Amino acid sequence: MKTRILAAPSLALAMAASPAAAQTSDAVQAEIEALKQRISELEAMVSDGEPLQEPTEQPKEAVTEEAAEPETGIDFGGAVRLNYAWRDYDDGNKDRVGDFELELIRINMDGQIGGVGLSAEHRFYNGFEAIHHAYVEYPVREEGLRAQLGITQVPFGILPYASHSFWFSGNYYMGFEDDYDTGLKFLWNDGPWDAQFAFYKNPEYADDSRYGRYSFDLATGGDQYNSETNQWNARVARKIEHAGGSTTLGVSAQYGQIYNSATTDDGDRWAAGIHANTYIGKWNFMLQYVAYEHDPENPAEVSDDTVQLAAFDFPFLMAAEGEVSVANIARSFDLDWGPITGMTCYNDFTYIEPKAADWQRESIQNVTGCSISAGGLYTYVDWIAGKNMWFAGGPGIGLTDSKWRSRLNVNFGYYF
Repeated sequence: MKTRILAAPSLALAMAASPAAAQTSDAVQAEIEALKQRISELEAMVSDGEPLQEPTEQPKEAVTEEAAEPETGIDFGGAVRLNYAWRDYDDGNKDRVGDFELELIRINMDGQIGGVGLSAEHRFYNGFEAIHHAYVEYPVREEGLRAQLGITQVPFGILPYASHSFWFSGNYYMGFEDDYDTGLKFLWNDGPWDAQFAFYKNPEYADDSRYGRYSFDLATGGDQYNSETNQWNARVARKIEHAGGSTTLGVSAQYGQIYNSATTDDGDRWAAGIHANTYIGKWNFMLQYVAYEHDPENPAEVSDDTVQLAAFDFPFLMAAEGEVSVANIARSFDLDWGPITGMTCYNDFTYIEPKAADWQRESIQNVTGCSISAGGLYTYVDWIAGKNMWFAGGPGIGLTDSKWRSRLNVNFGYYF
């Protein structure tokens, strides 16, 4: 509400009209004129909605320091997920018209104390538990350089995921997507440029016979004695703005040793990849190519054509050498259907061509589905079709199976 000051001007005018005021000295008259001018200024300020008294201004240095100081403390969160699965390659599952069960309970910790950050996540699956990641982070320099020590995401390919579905791309089951190992990683970001360099001493678990893990790593067991050690990673990407959106182009390289506990010799392994991740409006397009090779020092009676990986409590064999191509497309939708606020529909395609031996055949995985968000609830509805593909009914990756298999997977996750 605007308020006008009237009493003071009336008093000043009365003084000016009185006989006594006529005898006032020139100095007093000047003071009265100055008072009238000040009253007029105050009246104008009130009319414009400004305060009569200016607020006390803090030093700019203090304001800057207070605004720049990060929040201190550790926040806890987590998720609970239920999963429905119908598999055409499981007679019992088909007879029951699928199975619906608890898939995951997880606990997250994120925050910082005294300038040192912490991020950790532990998962409890239906049948085993495993660490997802756990690391401390320190800002080495203000110019975008950070260091992470612990179990971190390996910098390779499209990040954070080379896929849109709950099922990931075929790269995940080969250890080239959302993989976590133990070591030291440096992250640098400068405008459109992003670079990450890392050294990993070993996977998240130094026990290579442990199959209950989240990330897919070389694992020992049976006639397999190989384990991952001393791995180097480098990834450089650049974001390019263009009409309608942006494209991130990147290259990745990985080199490490393979320790064989039977021969006590070290083999080696490498992988290299290029990728493009494009956003145009509500569309997203992903392209990625990876070449890889494992060269273990096995005992004479053990073939070098395959290596054994393990995760989610199961080991399997994979072609020791090959190429992996990914082509994904997705579109997001803004919705207002009660609690449903968004949906993304996608098709993720992976083609794996083995190169280790003539007897090996290609592996293919295709996932078609949609993810739906409603408050804290996030639901994936996926149709997974695979040939010669592990976790889609196949015996492994790059082996000899030529039969197509498929499954319907619906995952309900509440994240908090």
